[in-house]
Amino acid sequence: MSGFDTTKTIAYWTEGAKYDLGVANAMLKARKYPYALFMGHLALEKILKALVVKRTGKHAPFTHSLPYLAEKSGLRFPEHIEVSLREFMEFHLEGRYPDANRAFYRKCTKEFTVRNLKAIKEVFRWIKEKL
Repeated sequence: MSGFDTTKTIAYWTEGAKYDLGVANAMLKARKYPYALFMGHLALEKILKALVVKRTGKHAPFTHSLPYLAEKSGLRFPEHIEVSLREFMEFHLEGRYPDANRAFYRKCTKEFTVRNLKAIKEVFRWIKEKL
């Protein structure tokens, strides 16, 4: 059985994360605000999985939980980023299950989305620097 290639796996997650951030920007431009935030969450999920692989040398866990992935990386995150990761979880759950809560769609105004996507990008850059 061949060994686990951490370099390839980190590249896989990182490239996917960058792509998804681009899709988030495209969704923002298209005024598909809930999907912009959902894709922003997905980009963070993937960049965190790259960080887990880099720091542990193991596969990232199968989870969508940003706080859990941050914890699994073993890296000390600033408190404001930990808070943001918890807040961004709303974008995954509500984006994936739109019928569960239409209120999320109403909440996703242009201003709300722009502000949160900016915050997602700031956290993304912080994590990417740790790679």
